[in-house]
Amino acid sequence: MMEAFGGKGYLVDTPDELRSALSESFRARKPAVINVTIDPYAGAESGRMQHKN
Repeated sequence: MMEAFGGKGYLVDTPDELRSALSESFRARKPAVINVTIDPYAGAESGRMQHKN
């Protein structure tokens, strides 16, 4: 979808992939969308944030 607007889209799963996507998108100086896959259970240790995930 982003390519239709002259940019590039990224799908990242790891911190290293995120670093790479950020570096590449800043160098390109074009619009970018970075879709970051997150762990739905991260940060739920307290039990108070589960309703917000």
